[in-house]
Amino acid sequence: MDNDAARIRQFPGRLRAVTNRGKGRVVIAKPSVLLWLFCLTANVAANVAANAACSVDNQATIPLDASGGAITVPVEVNGIAATFILDTGAQRSVVTPAAVQRLGLARDEWAGTAMRGIGGIENRPNANPRTLTLGGINLVRRTVHHDTSLTVGILPHTRAGNRVIDGLLGRDFLSLFDLDIDVAAHRLTLLQVRSCSGRFLPWSGTYAAVPVTTPAGNAMVVPVTLDGTPLRALLDTGASASLLAAPGIFRTGLRQSSLEGDPADQVSGLGPRTVTMHRHIFRSLQVGGQTIDAPVIWVAPIRLTPIVDMLLGADWVASRRVWISYATRQLFVATP
Repeated sequence: MDNDAARIRQFPGRLRAVTNRGKGRVVIAKPSVLLWLFCLTANVAANVAANAACSVDNQATIPLDASGGAITVPVEVNGIAATFILDTGAQRSVVTPAAVQRLGLARDEWAGTAMRGIGGIENRPNANPRTLTLGGINLVRRTVHHDTSLTVGILPHTRAGNRVIDGLLGRDFLSLFDLDIDVAAHRLTLLQVRSCSGRFLPWSGTYAAVPVTTPAGNAMVVPVTLDGTPLRALLDTGASASLLAAPGIFRTGLRQSSLEGDPADQVSGLGPRTVTMHRHIFRSLQVGGQTIDAPVIWVAPIRLTPIVDMLLGADWVASRRVWISYATRQLFVATP
């Protein structure tokens, strides 16, 4: 409507009298109104055409598991079964040194990756599997050469429940699809979405559509409200729990004295350092029009990449069905 109004203002309306001689009536026509009607009709026609061109194709349905605070999926590397954490917070996919040996992966003698985690920055070599598949779909990275390169890295936890974790499956592979994540149904669906916009999901139930920003590497940054303060949260299915970082601590005005009575823990991640975190109970967290009362969120004075206020972790994802649309830069959340 704003665009239409801007167009109308370019053509000030002049009244034009048209006489209907047969009945002696005078009809007053306003050119600006006619222009508005024309633009409105054109926009409706464009939207109808766009929706008609929209296609949503189911590529694969994969069983997923959520235990030990991690959402994991079965991956085949060089034809050998492996277990990877589904990690929308990781720009690069990772394989552990133990998995490199077990899966018989060749090391890349020329290329490595600098990785930033909770504990700082580490430089890690890469490994080059011949094949990488998820649900029978051959995975390739969103690069010029469509390679299958993995970064070799040490993970803070190598088990989730009774499963050994072989690596992290990050956005370099995942962002080629839309992801329908239904933890309650133990199901991940990979979808190919083309020429779609707005509300296009084939879900039978109601859902909320949340516009997101993608500042770097297809990172999904979601608008949230924590205790009445608007924040930017990275959607990170690889983080076992949601976390408020240094920028969010500043924005919410949370004082160190408010954390003194909270449970604390030493947490490690990628990088050499450990970080002290506190589990704090906030009043409310709002995402996509849904409110969580008294959410328990970790608090740590760290800075994240990309620069965001907090992480929205697997604990949030596991309690609802979500559709991550990399194709349309939206997050869809099923409503109760």
